[in-house]
Amino acid sequence: MDAAQAHDLDQQIAQLEAQLGTLKAQRAQQLGGKLKPLDGVRILDMSRFIFGPFCAQMLADMGADVIKLEPLKGDPARGAGNVRVAGDVSPSFLARNRNKRSLAMDMRQPEAQEIALKLARQSDVLLHNFRPGIMGRMGLGAEDLLELNPRLIYCSLSGYGQSGPLVDWPGQDLLIQAMSGIVAMTGWQDGPPTTVGTYLADMTGALTAAYSIMTALCARDRHGVGQEVEVNLLDAMINLQAMDATVYLNSGDVPPKSGSGHWLLPPPYSVFHTQDKDMVVNAHSDAWWPRLCKAQEFAHLEHDPRFATREARMDNRDELIAGLQEMFLTRTREDWLAYLGQFDVLCAPVYDYAELFADPQVQHNGIVAEQHHPIVGPVKVVGVPVKLSVTPGEVGMPAPQLGEHTGEILRELGYDDAHIGRLHQDAVIGIQRS
Repeated sequence: MDAAQAHDLDQQIAQLEAQLGTLKAQRAQQLGGKLKPLDGVRILDMSRFIFGPFCAQMLADMGADVIKLEPLKGDPARGAGNVRVAGDVSPSFLARNRNKRSLAMDMRQPEAQEIALKLARQSDVLLHNFRPGIMGRMGLGAEDLLELNPRLIYCSLSGYGQSGPLVDWPGQDLLIQAMSGIVAMTGWQDGPPTTVGTYLADMTGALTAAYSIMTALCARDRHGVGQEVEVNLLDAMINLQAMDATVYLNSGDVPPKSGSGHWLLPPPYSVFHTQDKDMVVNAHSDAWWPRLCKAQEFAHLEHDPRFATREARMDNRDELIAGLQEMFLTRTREDWLAYLGQFDVLCAPVYDYAELFADPQVQHNGIVAEQHHPIVGPVKVVGVPVKLSVTPGEVGMPAPQLGEHTGEILRELGYDDAHIGRLHQDAVIGIQRS
């Protein structure tokens, strides 16, 4: 194809896209603005635990029809942990599986694999976190499915990658945190390595996977092709630390533990104790340091040669932090926040969850939502953090009961009640009983 032919083809595509855009706008107007961004997108979610399910939930919140394919005993996350919020269901499951339909099947059985294959043919996205090779043995490998459904986005999730020396190692949040370097650089110099207090690797991986799936869907819309997408937790965590990693890769400097500060920044960039509670202050730059020094208590420090420049503050880190800490103990946290706010100092309270969810800004943002769970009634959950003005997502349905939608999904595939009953009797599928 020469340049003139390519130009003509681009013009035809642009005209067709403009016509399609007009038709879509007319449909949105007829529906009264009830559209969601991912309406019409079907996702077959074969993932378990946290990484994949939270990725799929984010897409479900935005309107995707997510079918959660679970084993007959359910996603292990249903029973994870020692805390229960809704009957016998773990908050880990509730927090990462809303807006989905549950299909319970024994994927070791050929008839279950056949059903999964039919769903994959009709899906826009398939998401799984089985170890490499398992999907292929079930007849659901990427190459085979992309041949059957060339527009499919086939997303493979793993701990370390789909190939390489660690391909068969189990990948889990704690393990990935440890290997990623973030545990080694967290904590105090005289203390042990410290893990992050939540599932940082799994959640970072979920965000990365959602980004990758949306990118692939966009590529499909623009170029008409499906493709395989690979996301692993180790790469996602390295990417999260891009700045620190870039310093090491170009200098060889290994990040040390920095307490409550940051190894690349001079103080103050720290947690400080006050008379009653803790707060953080960030005045590390040459622009922000003078703001702190406008406060009478710190004015004498601004031009002190030990602290007057970034380099000087870095060299005299311990001495500066000790002096500031002594002064912060003279007032309460609320007094300091109000006082320093007059000078536009970057500061904030250190909250626990009770303080966090009582904060007026958090309440104003509406990030807490309530769902009606069929077993225990009202359940509070974290809502949708992305606010779209025309096509917003929503919290919608609570996490499904195991096999709640098995019959419904199979009927959509053309199975009649007699066939569904036989599959259930043969323990190929699981159906929720009321």
